[in-house]
Amino acid sequence: MYHAGYARGVRGLVLLPAIALCACNDYELSETKVRPDGELACDDDDAPPGSAADVDADCAREPVVGTFTPTVEWQWNQNPVYSGYDDLMATPAVGDVTGDGVPDVVFTSFAGGAYTSAGTITAIDGATGTTHWSVAPGVYSSAGVALGDLDADGLPEVCTAGTSYAVVCLDGAGNVKWQAGAEPSYVGCPAIADIDADGLAEVILGRQVFNYDGSTRWVGGGGVGYSMSYAVDMDGDKGLEVVAGSTVYDTDGSVLWTSPVGDGMTAVGDFDGDGGADLVVVYGGTISLVRDGALVWSIATPGGGGGPPTVADFDADDQPEIGVAGAYYYSVIETDGSVSWSMPVQDYSSSVTGSSVFDFEGDGASEVVYADEVTLWVYDGSTGTVELALDGHASGTLYEYPLIVDVDDDGSSEIVLASNNYTFSGYNGITVIGDASSSWVASRPTWNQFAYHITNINDDLSVPARQERNWLSWNNFRAGGTPEGPSDWLPNLVPGELASCVDECAGSVTLWPTVENNGQLSAENVLVELVGDSGVVIASTTVARVEAGEVAVADPITLTEAEWGTAPIRVRVDGANIVEECDESDNMSNGGKWPCP
Repeated sequence: MYHAGYARGVRGLVLLPAIALCACNDYELSETKVRPDGELACDDDDAPPGSAADVDADCAREPVVGTFTPTVEWQWNQNPVYSGYDDLMATPAVGDVTGDGVPDVVFTSFAGGAYTSAGTITAIDGATGTTHWSVAPGVYSSAGVALGDLDADGLPEVCTAGTSYAVVCLDGAGNVKWQAGAEPSYVGCPAIADIDADGLAEVILGRQVFNYDGSTRWVGGGGVGYSMSYAVDMDGDKGLEVVAGSTVYDTDGSVLWTSPVGDGMTAVGDFDGDGGADLVVVYGGTISLVRDGALVWSIATPGGGGGPPTVADFDADDQPEIGVAGAYYYSVIETDGSVSWSMPVQDYSSSVTGSSVFDFEGDGASEVVYADEVTLWVYDGSTGTVELALDGHASGTLYEYPLIVDVDDDGSSEIVLASNNYTFSGYNGITVIGDASSSWVASRPTWNQFAYHITNINDDLSVPARQERNWLSWNNFRAGGTPEGPSDWLPNLVPGELASCVDECAGSVTLWPTVENNGQLSAENVLVELVGDSGVVIASTTVARVEAGEVAVADPITLTEAEWGTAPIRVRVDGANIVEECDESDNMSNGGKWPCP
């Protein structure tokens, strides 16, 4: 913790002993800086730095367990602009691209079974399924979609794989902004990230990286990963590396390392708890774990095949597992490569579909959502027990998987399912499934790309300039959730040290209250009050945000001796109990008496 007596290089400071000890919660309050030169006023140089706090892993409310009563909320199964282009064989994306405050579902589609040819890209309203726009600008009909504000102008772009160009990017109204790249892929799934942390995002497809304006940044010389690549900070250098199947490219396009497994589909997680990124690779009927380019283990995919891997804590043991669908089974693989469970499925068409994971009921137990050729399955993450088998779905299947997202932004999650009648009869288009009592816990209104992980995008589709390493906070990949944490997490706010600076003890003191959050959830707009005689509030300030595990510094308050009074001053945080905390009894501390003789 910071002690206000730490000079931080300030000119000519004399440090006096601590002015008081806290009488309420065992926190040692600050020492006081005294400026001997009356011409020097206390300023921001005297403010304490923010610091870290211990986090109480039990700081949570009793979860309100919801029900699991799935119901179809709405369906989109006819394209009103391009007749017949209403079959989907690719994962959609969700986010507000039209700017009306409601999430949109954006997807490519095909007609007449031509899933490898040119198709349409369409945006529909996430609350109603109403079509906003549908265009055909030379995009592949089974390509993935990525959403993000590339140029940081507050208006998100929509990017997908083109037929003549590798990537086609549109504005939120469906107008083409640029097309670029010489390595197209009919199943390509672009990803968006700010790989060099300059505030402008890049678009990635396979081993190709394009700047926000469509100019080519670089083209790598190694793997492409089925053109389903993405960017994460693999080596902890703050820049982002591009993971493209067998190859991890550095920020500048040079090869960081190459996997010995093959140019497959991947996901990232920390499987040994060392804080580093491990790579899951599914390729050629095998599931492998690779660390720093070296093979850790490899097993045959149960039932053969194998689609894009999902990483999550399936069984609530605080360890990540891997979910992979094959031709005949959906399987969950433990950290050491052993099979936890397998359930029979039907995916003879491609044997490479994907899945997603989420705790719908808020009971601490995750569910797996997976769609094969004829059924939408929901499994208990721990055991594989079937919780839902929805038989209306149909798909010839490629790499698609269902999304778990608050598609109408009503505070309750939904499943977004893509379907087609290419081989089987049933649903086509988009089906949105929610809980009949709207009790499924909240998730994000955004799932912006095929290689989705929680920290790769903000809810408003702005792209983080510094993408957090998702495995340090969530340790999942293609799994639902919110950036804030599980729905039962709570903050816990306590007054930290009260740093002070006195100008010659000649009449005023400048104070910097600090607020410690040792809960699991961040808190916003935290009121901090200085309380004097008889409970009278002398002054107040606010802290905009206190992250979990952080000690945040409030704006300074200057008091005269008369305002301070003769009694010890007290520091109170969240006195009106606006923020729900796991302990409401530790919000007051003793700031001591006037610090000067």
